[in-house]
Order: sequence, then C-alpha cells, then structure tokens
Amino acid sequence: MRNLKTIFTILLAGAAMLFISCGKTKVDANGCYYDIDEASKTANKKNQDIMVIVTVEGDDIHSADFMDKVVRNPKFKSEIVSKYAVVCMDFSQKSYEQTVSAEDAKASVKKAAEEKANLMQKNTKYVTILNVTDTPIVYLLSKEKYLITGFFYDDNNRSFEGFMDLLNSKSASVDEMHKMIYQTKIGTAEEKVAAIDALYDATSPSYKIFLYDLIESIKKLDPSNKTGLAGKYLYETAVIRSDKAMMDGDMRTAVQSFVDIADEELIPAEKRQQALYTAAYLSSSSELDELPVIIGYLEKSIQIAPDSENVPAIQHVIDSFKAKQN
Repeated sequence: MRNLKTIFTILLAGAAMLFISCGKTKVDANGCYYDIDEASKTANKKNQDIMVIVTVEGDDIHSADFMDKVVRNPKFKSEIVSKYAVVCMDFSQKSYEQTVSAEDAKASVKKAAEEKANLMQKNTKYVTILNVTDTPIVYLLSKEKYLITGFFYDDNNRSFEGFMDLLNSKSASVDEMHKMIYQTKIGTAEEKVAAIDALYDATSPSYKIFLYDLIESIKKLDPSNKTGLAGKYLYETAVIRSDKAMMDGDMRTAVQSFVDIADEELIPAEKRQQALYTAAYLSSSSELDELPVIIGYLEKSIQIAPDSENVPAIQHVIDSFKAKQN
C-alpha cells in the first residue's frame, strides 16, 4: 500500500498555484466518474449509492492489481457500475503529469491540463477529508454524499469475486444507514431532528464531517429548541467548521468558529468553556494571535464555567502565558 500524506501535500501545493476554471467531467472506459459531484448527480437520478475508489496506480503495486483484477474486469460494469455511481480518484505520478503542459503547447493541450489540474486539486481536498493514508481503498457513500463505510482491497480479497464478497458483507450496515437517512426526511420537524441526532450518533467520528449540512439544518428545524438538541448541534457544527477551515489552511476561521459560539446560551457552559480553550490552543499553536488575545480567550472560558473541574488546568495555562509576557 502507498502512503498518501506526502503526495497530497505536494499535490495541493502545486494545484493551488493554478488559476483555472472547471472543465467538463467525463466517464472513463470502465464506467467511472472522475468527479464526485457528477457521480452524485447520477446517484440521485438513479437512486444509487456512490462508490469512491482511491488509487495510486503505477506507484503502488496493490493499486495496479486492484485496477487490473477488479475495475478492468468485464464484470465490473455489469455488477458494480450498474448498481453504484462509481468515482475513481488516482493520485499517481502519471496522473499528476497530466495536470501540467509545456509553455509552447497548443491551447487545447493547455486547457486539458488545466482542467485536470483543477480536478486533481478538488479530489485531493476530498480525500484529505476522507483522511486517506493508504491505497487502494474503497468508500461507500449515500446519494446525499454521507459516508457510510470504507474498506481496503487487501490480501483477503485480491480478486473480483473476493472484492464482491467484501462488498456484499457490508450490505446489512448499508441498509441500516439507508433507513436512518430516510427517517431524517419524514415526519414533523421535531421527528426529523431526532432522526438526524440518531444518524449523527451512529456515524463513525471520522465520517461525521460529511453530515455538516444536515446537522446545520437543525437550527432551522428547531429554532426554539423544543427538542433540547439545538445547543448540541451549534457546538458540533462549530467543530466541523473549524476542522474544514484547518484543512484549507485557514486558521483564522478555525479559531473564530469556536469564538463565535462562546456566548450561545443554548450550549452548556462547560462546552463553551471547551470551545474557548480550543480557540486559545489553536491560536497559540499556529501563532495566529498575540498573547493578550489568547489569554483573553482563556480568562473568558473560566468566567463562563467558574466551577468546572477544568478551571485549575486552564488557570495554570494562563499563568504560564503571563509569565512569558514578563
């Protein structure tokens, strides 16, 4: 398997230097989309789940093996593409080379390279959210792009039949997720909020980020907090918003996401205290703000929940920072 952290860092840095427009996305010879959004459109039209395949073909022998034995297998179209909107995201050197062109290249060649660079940047950000570290890996998402499960192509399933067995073994958990998603769309506003809460709690922590838009809808579904869940999701949306900002390298928004909820009385005091402590930590570790600002976050966090068991530890941090000022 190929470790991707270094690859993604390089790709994001290189792609960010290009000022380009989105090109048309096509389906490849195997029936795979290159763009998750195009796959999502098809998934919604056909009421299908989305399958995301991440590879580093050519640089990773296991990715090459997967592509040859599974994706290029004649059965792939009839047994997988017919049931899923499939997206293939490849991060090999060969794919990266297609994102650049010579200075004296024809306009059409430059345009094609720019379109591929734009897509590479988009896909790189997406797999960063997925937290992909090794390849090949396969993810199943609902048509709404909620991440259901992920699994590796490994020594236990190195054949098309083995892959199908592994895929079929996920059917029960996938069906259960479908039922939970459906419940978020029916009933009263309060029932929808309860269903969203159940889905969120049942979702793996690393996959909760994909439910951001759904949980953000709670403030509109339950503006008067009849369910008692509004505060929980004001906090959870701030956490995810901060995580997304950090992935984009926007530390100011990452910090501000927590600062903005400090006075939200629907959120329990100790959670608001935790939010400000996190803001202070992020600001300090990224050297974003001067010490007085960071200390201000910490002092306000104590004021919010003065009886919290965390107060002595927070005060110790404040004292340490103040010592640095002197």
